[in-house]
Amino acid sequence: MTHLPRTVGLILAGGRSRRMQGRDKALLVLQGETLLAHGIRCLRPQVDALALNSNAAPESLSAYGLPVLPDRWPGFPGPLAGIHAGLVQYPEDYLVTVAVDLPFLPPDLVTRLRAGMETKACAFASDAERHALALLWHPDSAASVEDYLQRGGRNLKDYLAVHGQPVRFDRPQDRGLFFNLNTPEDLARAEQDTQLK
Repeated sequence: MTHLPRTVGLILAGGRSRRMQGRDKALLVLQGETLLAHGIRCLRPQVDALALNSNAAPESLSAYGLPVLPDRWPGFPGPLAGIHAGLVQYPEDYLVTVAVDLPFLPPDLVTRLRAGMETKACAFASDAERHALALLWHPDSAASVEDYLQRGGRNLKDYLAVHGQPVRFDRPQDRGLFFNLNTPEDLARAEQDTQLK
């Protein structure tokens, strides 16, 4: 019996949040709910299954009911380590990877990434000037990311320049996709800016 690829969503929350004074971004509260809850609410209707990449103690996240995948690569090398963990865990499925600090995901994110996907390892959201940490990966892409990490690569932008297919997200309602919450000031602005939603 052949496996029909699912689309699995992976919320990336494996970083050290230095610019947030080390606070776990997944548990920061925006507009009355955690960033992780925002990500789950936005992504769940668009995928067949959801998981979380985090290096925090799993019990601190157990209330959300998601499988928690820690990095398999040592030393906190960045988002590619979390992406690698998801690709290894779900090798036969399409994998959508989004950063937990992107709480304003478009409701058609996955559909549009899939429509723009070509033969490269992944498709990523771009407005021609910036890219968002919102990507759709072909099944069996783990080897490509693993090879890049083994060669010392750490920069996601450099990886995407070779292995990624940009997909245009430049509608007015896409504005929030490119607003990631890196600092307490970003979080405060997101509380006030109604145009980001």
